[in-house]
Amino acid sequence: MIYKLRTSKETMKIFEELGTSQGLQPFALSKIAIALSIRFGPLSDKNFSADTEGLELNRQTIFGEYEGLFKALLSMEKKVYLSDEEFFPTLVKAHLDRGAKLLQNESRYGIHFYKNLLTLQEHI
Repeated sequence: MIYKLRTSKETMKIFEELGTSQGLQPFALSKIAIALSIRFGPLSDKNFSADTEGLELNRQTIFGEYEGLFKALLSMEKKVYLSDEEFFPTLVKAHLDRGAKLLQNESRYGIHFYKNLLTLQEHI
């Protein structure tokens, strides 16, 4: 079983910027990013990046006690059972990298970052 993944360099930069401006750590940013990506819809082939020059995150940092929940959400999105090998690290990394870009857009274009995250459903 694999316990670590490396994000893209772009995701690392986004997490560093948001960490500085919003005071959020990678453990929180990763959960929010993955949730935003899942909400955005299915991944395409272009979301699977070979760039692994970013942050090294372990499974526990990303999910904490919520790994089962995230695995279930990704299984529901794909409408198939996901084995551990399918789930982590490839699928999680793709959602993490795409979600970081979505999170960056929320911080750029929203005056009230936290309020926008909490009321995201109302803005769509």
